[in-house]
Amino acid sequence: MKPSQFKQDIRNLLWSGKISEDAFWYWLKKQCPSLEIHNAKSILIKQLSYLPAFNCIPDWSQLADIHLLSNHRSEWLEPLLKPIKKYVKSITISSSVGFCKPDREIYEIVHNKLNVKQKVLFIDDQEENLKPAQELFWSTLIADKKGIWIEQVNEMLNTD
Repeated sequence: MKPSQFKQDIRNLLWSGKISEDAFWYWLKKQCPSLEIHNAKSILIKQLSYLPAFNCIPDWSQLADIHLLSNHRSEWLEPLLKPIKKYVKSITISSSVGFCKPDREIYEIVHNKLNVKQKVLFIDDQEENLKPAQELFWSTLIADKKGIWIEQVNEMLNTD
């Protein structure tokens, strides 16, 4: 199975919750008949990792309202978010709301949870995901692979 096949065939269905987790595993088994699903599930869970700014969230939450927006499966992501849940105002996971970035609808769901009288900064590692945020008049910042964006956020929070 090629990564492009995953993206074309199943990614948006999986992230938007339009197919169940079980349907995903069934699809994957069809692509790779020798795959043992229980092993694949274990490998998947072990591959999930925290984002670079995960440890910054408690400190940032003292200076700003934090809202998380993720293209993911809630059943896979929510256990990872437990340590920071008390520091965030909202968590919006695509599979739970039926839309995924860059669909404008998922941004509107988050927008309705924001205090729009405050400055809104949206950060994402995919350029295509910034445009809908900009259309809602949010400031945006690309999360570069070197982590420079974390320093930029720290500077913004210390000077605002």
